[in-house]
Amino acid sequence: MLITVTGIDGSGKSTLIGGLAEALTAAGREVVVVRPMHHDAQLLRMLAKTRRLAPDDSGWAGRVEGFIGLHTCWVMAAKVCDAVLPALDRGAVVIADRWVADHVTSQGWFGVTLDPAAEPLDRLPVPDLEIFVDVPVAVAQRRVEARDPDGSVGSGTEFLGYFREHLINWYGGRPHLRLDGTEAPRTVLANALSVVKGATGP
Repeated sequence: MLITVTGIDGSGKSTLIGGLAEALTAAGREVVVVRPMHHDAQLLRMLAKTRRLAPDDSGWAGRVEGFIGLHTCWVMAAKVCDAVLPALDRGAVVIADRWVADHVTSQGWFGVTLDPAAEPLDRLPVPDLEIFVDVPVAVAQRRVEARDPDGSVGSGTEFLGYFREHLINWYGGRPHLRLDGTEAPRTVLANALSVVKGATGP
């Protein structure tokens, strides 16, 4: 079974994923947690620096962002082949921290349009359950600031607002489990487990 967990930074994704993995492992299931969008941070910084070759050329900057976006698509595909598919083949429960919606949305913020039906994203397995942990932007920003006072790529009310709005639109027409991330972590986990355990079986 493939479960994906999405939401803006500060929504409580990591806490939920950890709780799900612990509960399912305790129930006797093999659980594999993956971060399909996570890749070599040093390489990403190096690619981003190539904007300096033409700092005043918006077309060049767009092509750099487009290449980074495409690179991440292939990183996701490679991780799926390396970790997700083998785990699914042997009957494990795979929990992915972010999935296609997150990548398409984040690239949209940087002005890059990724067609979610284009290769290689359309080759990724379809999740059995997509979980969207939703929180208001103000709540998420407070949590991000408490965790990282210096901020990060995923911080700032403008960015978080953009990301949340697009995730809401993305899941508007797709089957998913939407959880209220402002509730206590144990409540969020219990709500998720009530669906996950029914879907994964005894």
